Amino acid sequence: MASGSTMALESTRPRLRKSKTLPEMSVSEMKAERMQQHRQQGLENDFYCKCFESFHQLVSTTMDATQSLALQYHFNPASSPSGDPRLIRAIVSLRVALDKSRAEETSAEQEWKQQWKVSPVRQSSLRWL
Repeated sequence: MASGSTMALESTRPRLRKSKTLPEMSVSEMKAERMQQHRQQGLENDFYCKCFESFHQLVSTTMDATQSLALQYHFNPASSPSGDPRLIRAIVSLRVALDKSRAEETSAEQEWKQQWKVSPVRQSSLRWL
């Protein structure tokens, strides 16, 4: 037991154990550490913001294409969608939005991994979208 602790130090979490065994930090050291943590949190927030914006743009494009197709069917239900230029444009629009979303997601993920010094090799990572 150390520093007036009521439990065995070996049974505590590594971060708590580290804080109990290291000497106290000076105010300037503590300030520098907090500023670094603040910068890291800001970068992480930027990553999630980029992912959210990409997702929002994909949803918006999907909704626009869906509404366009629904209106077309509503006003002209007998038309064949296979040769319809509006349908083809909607499909292309959705495909472009999906490709753009994937590229933005990959870019944001790479920036995040670079910041946290995680290997950039993609190993069955979770997909955000």
